[in-house]
Amino acid sequence: MKVLLVLLIIILLCSFAESTDVAKAPYEATWMKLSKVGDSYVVYNYPSLWDDGKTKSPEIFRAGGDSLTWITYSDNPAGVFFKLNNVVKLNDSSYRFNFKDDTNFLFNYVDKANHIARWRTYYSYGGEPYGDDLYIDSLYNTFPIVDFEWPDVWDIAE
Repeated sequence: MKVLLVLLIIILLCSFAESTDVAKAPYEATWMKLSKVGDSYVVYNYPSLWDDGKTKSPEIFRAGGDSLTWITYSDNPAGVFFKLNNVVKLNDSSYRFNFKDDTNFLFNYVDKANHIARWRTYYSYGGEPYGDDLYIDSLYNTFPIVDFEWPDVWDIAE
């Protein structure tokens, strides 16, 4: 009887712990960049410039906790790690990320049902964005992932 009571208490404590987990913010995910092709979108898988294209990866943002990581063009991250000063909730669909170096990101859901968001990058909030792209939460991606082909630099110069 005592064993059954102890087992019941453990089960109740475990279920209570699971039910009190802190919900993550809607921007906390791995976001893959969408590129417009015709009347739809694709996620480009970029070949690495460091190993003759043997490794490939999409351009992504990883947002979670007090950091944001931007990774692009390689499985060996060629990216930037940002430590947040703070995150300001502007409304249910928009958040502003403030960093110490005056770089700011603005997250805004474009389509919550399909987990698509616009990420804008600013040198200082309020100015014109220098990055303004659509991203999809990698867990919900339904768009094709297509290998990107770098243009031949010599062909462009001619």
